[in-house]
Amino acid sequence: MAGGAAAVAAGGLGGAGAAAAAPTTAKQTVPHGRTGTIADLKHVVILMQENRSFDHYYGTLGGVRGFDDKQALRFPDGTDVFAQPATRIDKPYLLPYRLDSRKYNAQNAGGLDHSWSGGHDAWSQGKMNRWVAAKGNQTMGYFSGDDIPWQHALASAYTICDHNHCSLAGPTSPNRIYMWSGMVDPSATGGGPVTGNDGDYKYGYTWQTYPEALQAAGVTWQTYVNNNTDDGWLGDYTDNTVRSFRAYNPAAAGADTSPDGLLARANVLETHTAPPAGVPNSSANLDYVLKDFIADCANGTLPEVSWVVAPYLWCEHPSAAPDWGAVFSDRVIKALHSNQELWDSTLLIMTFDENDGYFDHVPAPLPEGGTAEEFIGGQPIGPGARVPMILVSPWTRGGWVSSEVFDHTSIIQFLEHWTETLGKPAKSPNISDWRRTVCGDLTSAIDFRHFDNSLPPLPDTSVLAAAATADAWKAPIALAVPAPFTQKMPTQEPGSLRRRPVPYQPHARVRVDRAAGTVTATMTNSGRQGMSMSVYPDAYRTFAADPHTITVGNPKDYVWNTADTAGKYAFSIYGPDRFVRSFAGTVVPAGAANSAVPVVDALIHNGFRRSVELILANEGSTTIRYTLTPNDFDGRQTTVVVPPRGRRSMSWPLSRDGYYDVIVKADTADGFTHRYAGRVSAA
Repeated sequence: MAGGAAAVAAGGLGGAGAAAAAPTTAKQTVPHGRTGTIADLKHVVILMQENRSFDHYYGTLGGVRGFDDKQALRFPDGTDVFAQPATRIDKPYLLPYRLDSRKYNAQNAGGLDHSWSGGHDAWSQGKMNRWVAAKGNQTMGYFSGDDIPWQHALASAYTICDHNHCSLAGPTSPNRIYMWSGMVDPSATGGGPVTGNDGDYKYGYTWQTYPEALQAAGVTWQTYVNNNTDDGWLGDYTDNTVRSFRAYNPAAAGADTSPDGLLARANVLETHTAPPAGVPNSSANLDYVLKDFIADCANGTLPEVSWVVAPYLWCEHPSAAPDWGAVFSDRVIKALHSNQELWDSTLLIMTFDENDGYFDHVPAPLPEGGTAEEFIGGQPIGPGARVPMILVSPWTRGGWVSSEVFDHTSIIQFLEHWTETLGKPAKSPNISDWRRTVCGDLTSAIDFRHFDNSLPPLPDTSVLAAAATADAWKAPIALAVPAPFTQKMPTQEPGSLRRRPVPYQPHARVRVDRAAGTVTATMTNSGRQGMSMSVYPDAYRTFAADPHTITVGNPKDYVWNTADTAGKYAFSIYGPDRFVRSFAGTVVPAGAANSAVPVVDALIHNGFRRSVELILANEGSTTIRYTLTPNDFDGRQTTVVVPPRGRRSMSWPLSRDGYYDVIVKADTADGFTHRYAGRVSAA
């Protein structure tokens, strides 16, 4: 196994792409006795692993918003967010680079700063330009599908969510507290706010957790965790974070220790006990660590909601190898699959608590200043960086990607929706109104009308584990940083994924008041779910994010007064699912003679004949030649001549999935440029 993990993918297993491409026996019709609705779901299992960003794991995966993203945030100097400022002799930036398992001890690469302060430093008021400064060079390291073939094969076979964020720009404990309770108590009414790790389970927080809501509603649930002394392959790595709450203190007076009580279901009645004689502190103990989960799967006694917590060396936290995490996750999947009836009625949500210090390029949604329950000490709580989420079930099989915005509260929101359909509604009182507005409930990523219970071929995790062990003898990961003059932007692997719908239709249109010298962009959303857009100056003003939450039927205006920028303007608007608008030019004063006055607009037409219609006008007295250039997706460069006081319209082509990205330039001397990018909904 001297070749390490990368050699596994290149060998007989054929790599992640080969595994994912293997034929399946898909069942595209609803089986007899099932409804084709969420009522067919009987069990939800949540497995939250540790400290990996989306780009770090899946930046090269074909079909997702990864390293080929042409709608990435652009910096004023003409580079984009992938070119992170750094001190180098070749370029003033560091690009993402591979943590190559063929050459380096990449599987065991260590962790980086992932504190509250460090997370906000990298975020840099939305500028996203201090990742290297805050985290070091290793922040830009990523794995390819050859390095982590199991993870890539799984994502390609099920549904991956490429706009899923951790809830807080910071460490593990507060993010897991978000997952288990929906907030970190920013108002400090229950022992919070929580921004750091709770390493010794103080049992101090007093607000309600979501398991308490399940308990009160009569929904069965269980946390599966090993309570032996933390020692690598054993223990809970302080990740059973309900122990931070007073309600789970087994030493408290009146604690409910009954077999079906809160504490027993949370698995907190034992702490740091010695394992039975003969149980090794090694990778050989996996079935012991998961023994209760395995037994309940086999016996058909799995509760309606389950949380699975991994010991340190199984949880993928740097420097615990991703391949050992694959072994753990694979065993969870096989335990579920061991009982066909269980497998056919279960959704497994696999995600990560936070990004460690590893780079991700997609800006998170931002609350406006003063948004209730979303700021601590003047800083936005989050969401933080993107983290992986894969939905494994018969209703998510087949190679899909969802680009709706999610965070950890989305898991609770999904459970809220599902328990209501069960007739046992369990509602969380803690999720802020703003989170519920901009973070979805996962339902758009799951299609209960299509059922495929086949298990895809996945790389042999025992072989991967052996390779990860061999990697420990390779060169240190610090040597993976590209030498001067060797940097090259990575690209994504071949292949595509089918796309789930998103519940919003964003748009932004601009109007110029030539008399007042103002440029106003009106941001709208004609979908069903609210969303966050951020406006960034591209020139003339300080580069920073100006956030706007756009709800259905409630447009927001951004106004640029050119009085202090010599009549010039240049700004871009970014939103989810590759939405971009850019507007630049010079306001032609009212009454100016012998001038071309370019005016461009875009109309979005939804539905079966969805399209983008570009309106090219000329309100001046000299002819304008417009050049339309595709920046991504479909289309070809086109020139349109518009005479004085004239107007032309044309339909810009969309990709199969409804995406577009076109740059419109006028041959005027004022730098007039518009860019329109995004996705047109078929609904």
